[in-house]
Amino acid sequence: MIVKKDVKNIIRHNIIIIQNFSYMALLQFFNMVLPLIIFPYLIRTLGVDTYGLVVFAQAIIAYLVVLVSFGFNLSATKVVSIHRKNNKKLSEIVSSVLIIKSGIFILTFVLLTVLLNFIPQAKGQIDLFLLTMWLCVYEVIFPVWYFQGIEKMKYITLITLISRSCLLGLILVVIKSPADYLWVPVINGIGALLAGVISLYVVFKRHKIKLSMQSYSTLYSYVNESIPFFVSNLSVKIYVASSKVLVGSFLGMLEVAYYDLAEKIALVVKTPQGILGQVLFPKVNMDKDKIFVKKIFKISVLLNFLLLTLVFIFSKYIVLWLGGEAMIDSIIIVNILCLTAPLVAMSNVFGIQLLIPFGFKRVFSRVIIVSSLIYFLQAFFVWYFIGFSVVNLSVIFVTTELFVTVIMFYYCKKYKLWI
Repeated sequence: MIVKKDVKNIIRHNIIIIQNFSYMALLQFFNMVLPLIIFPYLIRTLGVDTYGLVVFAQAIIAYLVVLVSFGFNLSATKVVSIHRKNNKKLSEIVSSVLIIKSGIFILTFVLLTVLLNFIPQAKGQIDLFLLTMWLCVYEVIFPVWYFQGIEKMKYITLITLISRSCLLGLILVVIKSPADYLWVPVINGIGALLAGVISLYVVFKRHKIKLSMQSYSTLYSYVNESIPFFVSNLSVKIYVASSKVLVGSFLGMLEVAYYDLAEKIALVVKTPQGILGQVLFPKVNMDKDKIFVKKIFKISVLLNFLLLTLVFIFSKYIVLWLGGEAMIDSIIIVNILCLTAPLVAMSNVFGIQLLIPFGFKRVFSRVIIVSSLIYFLQAFFVWYFIGFSVVNLSVIFVTTELFVTVIMFYYCKKYKLWI
């Protein structure tokens, strides 16, 4: 009876976390299943090279997405979680973030039109790159940071389920041959627009948030607050997305398809940690409970090592199921990239759940910036002395994540956040 009572007390005191984790688990499960359904269909319908081109365009636009997000997925989530009961302040936050993101989006669109003249792979494919800008539109109009801050993950889950379900149906109906490859970004854009419209309706109509112009000083304060997060996110994206860009630029679209499949499988393995990190950040930011964070650390690392072991055992069967014999060479890449799962589990706790909530966001940013430099130093060394391959670029990515984890832990010990 005592144990039963203790369990009830734990559930009662953490009901919001449990609810949010459940919603995010459902969402991430759907996000895992959807690519696993779409990938085999697209790789067989479009062909490996055409699919690789579509993925390459997404990798290029991913850099611009970071510019548009400008670190607000952390900074805005933090400030929303603090002022979640102050509707006037929330209106200021939402208005400011949307205005800033919209302005940056316009700049990125202009930047892309210039950059396309210098990207060899974009020759004759300008429409593909411009249509892939749906990723930036989605970043502007879908306020994930708001729903995370108020700890209402059900909105993110329901809206995404609706929009992605429409996306899946359209892809299976419309895309029938390699000539239909431009429909991939078009359909994704429709899903992004639908998700954005629904979410903004919830924010402004259901939650009574008011959109209004903000003073220059107010906008500047939000930009200034988000700069460390923007710099760190940009640095992360530089080394996360650059592997795929380097593969496409130096090796070819077939290798991009290999790397993309391995990356998707690795992302599935890292999904539970992603859910945990998103759900816990607002709570840790409010409570500053180091002991609670350390308990979560043990659970997440153990879970990720278990998932890694399963991937090592079944990677061959997973690759054959998803991509067929044509993708068999991606098995070794899958095994290498999945090594990042336990590393990301640890660095997420050290960085997102400890350094940022306890006021060391600039330290966090410096670590990420240095890690991107480490990535490119390794890449230059490999390129100059050995030459690029999908395998050695994958290894470079893993060693960079290892560096991030070790340095994050060092600073947590230095500032007595890990006792």
